[in-house]
Amino acid sequence: MKNTILSQKDSEMIEQILLKYGRIVNTKDLNNIFNTKYSKLASNNRIQKLCKSGWLKRIKRGLYLIIDNLSSRFQNENSLLLISNSLNINSYISFSYALNYYHMYDQYSKNIIAISTKQSDNYNFDGFVFKFTKVKKSMYFGFSKKNDTGKLINIADVEKVLIDYLYIDKSFVSASLVFEKLNNYQNEIDFNKLQKYTLLCDTTIKRKIGFLLDCINVNTDKIKQSLGKNTGFSKFTAKSNLFNSKWRIYYDNRIIG
Repeated sequence: MKNTILSQKDSEMIEQILLKYGRIVNTKDLNNIFNTKYSKLASNNRIQKLCKSGWLKRIKRGLYLIIDNLSSRFQNENSLLLISNSLNINSYISFSYALNYYHMYDQYSKNIIAISTKQSDNYNFDGFVFKFTKVKKSMYFGFSKKNDTGKLINIADVEKVLIDYLYIDKSFVSASLVFEKLNNYQNEIDFNKLQKYTLLCDTTIKRKIGFLLDCINVNTDKIKQSLGKNTGFSKFTAKSNLFNSKWRIYYDNRIIG
């Protein structure tokens, strides 16, 4: 049976690390503290021993999660968001975990999805998959830093989350979810900001957002004007077959049903 009891010295150093760096740390952070009490070789050995005893969980090479309570090793939602940002600092949380953050979604997925402008590997950690979806630079906006226990996390504004769903996931499920949030959270969503963000997007997103806002009686004049006399058409999904002439978009009644 492995020893899970921390020595007094290690306990004090773990506390220092938590206070200075938080729960997500890299090897340099750990050594900055351990080297005050141990040699460089001994510091590296301590990291390995703390991993084996469960006080450190390896996220990827050189990056760790500190477990400050062995009786509750499962990390909470905010830890998952911190881990995602630590894996790719040039990204922001979107999709379901961003909606969870704003209390607009009560289901938890095993996939934490973040948006980035660069191709990145997916990471598996403790049964969760951290995915980084690449978008063009013009779509990398609409997020801000949120403070969580002293750490800043990049999270999409709720208005941008809805656009991300429509831009990235062109399924009936995503379109229906976006309409549901627009309809049910009208007091929480800033419709002026949503339209401002929409004006930065392509024609298809303008048509989708414009159509959905019309369905809940939100003024869409600015979006419509931005489209000019474009005579093309767009689709919510590949199987959408009902045509809205104002927005020149094919939709499915189930999206707004």
